[in-house]
Amino acid sequence: MGPRRSSSRGGAGHALVLGAGISGLCAARALSGFFERVTVVERDTFPEPSDVRRGVPQGAHVHSLTPGGAQVLAELFPGLVEELAADGGTLAGALDELDIVFFGSRLRQVPLGRVLQVSRPFLEDRLRERVRALPGVTLRSGLEATAPIVTGPLAAGPARVGGARVGPARLARPGDPDSAEAVHADLVVDAMGRAGRGATWLRSLGYRAPATARLAVDVAYASRRYRVAPGALGRAKGVLIGATTTRPRGGVLTQQEHDAWVLSLYGFGKDDHPPAAPERFLDFAADLLPAGTLTALRNAEPITGVSSFAYPASLRRDFHRLRRLPDGLISTGDALCSLNPIYGAGMTVAALEARALRRCLAAGPAGLPRRFYREAARAVRLPWLFSTMADRAMPQVPGTHPAVAGLLATAFRATMRAAADDTRVATAVWNAVSLTGSPAELAAPRVMAAVLRHWSPGTTPRTAPPRGKD
Repeated sequence: MGPRRSSSRGGAGHALVLGAGISGLCAARALSGFFERVTVVERDTFPEPSDVRRGVPQGAHVHSLTPGGAQVLAELFPGLVEELAADGGTLAGALDELDIVFFGSRLRQVPLGRVLQVSRPFLEDRLRERVRALPGVTLRSGLEATAPIVTGPLAAGPARVGGARVGPARLARPGDPDSAEAVHADLVVDAMGRAGRGATWLRSLGYRAPATARLAVDVAYASRRYRVAPGALGRAKGVLIGATTTRPRGGVLTQQEHDAWVLSLYGFGKDDHPPAAPERFLDFAADLLPAGTLTALRNAEPITGVSSFAYPASLRRDFHRLRRLPDGLISTGDALCSLNPIYGAGMTVAALEARALRRCLAAGPAGLPRRFYREAARAVRLPWLFSTMADRAMPQVPGTHPAVAGLLATAFRATMRAAADDTRVATAVWNAVSLTGSPAELAAPRVMAAVLRHWSPGTTPRTAPPRGKD
């Protein structure tokens, strides 16, 4: 069931969004144009501005909004990027103000638009205020969804989900009527994260759970914020050093809002997980960051402790392949697709799914869950393919035949070597990574020719020459 058409603002009916993270807020914005009322329920209490939410343990780590993600967010929230920049966020030129090294080769520096660099709490707080200001939208915190409400038959036809039971977080328990209230809605959106509550609810309603693709990566992060002396890091506004097959560690340093710098270090496999101890944190980066950058950080003022986060596996739930689905319930965000965060595509994918939801709502309520899942599957297909191929090139990631992993690693190394001195290849790589263009650009004849010239496993990684014409 979906929104009922009406001549009033946006339509009629009530939509219930479970989760007020990036995906939930973007979904609420999409829904607000089609439902008279939208309620967003979040189990956390909303923190003070710029504080990390308890339910978002990755919130302390580097978050950069790719140009592709910024474009979609601007469609949902006009003027947001400019507002964030004016309020202290950092706009960095890509690739001319970012020093990026992938698979051992430094991408050629060429101006390709700008990347918005802000912390997760900073962005989420501004999105929350935008959503709260929408007509008919209500945000409720400290509440946890426990079960769906079924308002239609199970045996005679598709079940119809007509809301959810919610209760105080950490007190509510499934099946405990005293701790939960019934919140009725025409559409329920599960944006509660990768645990996949919506998939569990499907089973409770007698439906099959979606097949799940899972790739174990065993990545761990550690991050710290710094106040760096002006000019100590030169003109660069960000440094990204990716892992290699022989050094499964990487790091990202970005300038974010109010001139704070955030360093996130990561590693594949327990032996290369970064330390949480402050006194050992920068030692982990000794063979990653340029010497001048490392010196600047050692002389900088730490403004937080070290925050750690473990990411065991990427996963994708194939709701779009299910033959039967109940009406009135959809899942979005990490409940659909959770990508290895080292590739920085999570927020962009959430925005793409919200755009898909808005397009499906515009086409009417009939068959909404099925149509949405098909659109969402198309939105996540390329980000999933890119990130899992890069992960499978790492010998530390299990489940890939060594010959296939070696071939992928050779292909990535050759591509990045070509991107070190060829503007067109660097542009194609950036467009694929940032989701601003099609990965098909990497198959263009000139790009492929450049990559093939570097197809030699023994070639020394290239450092990009000064910016200029090829």
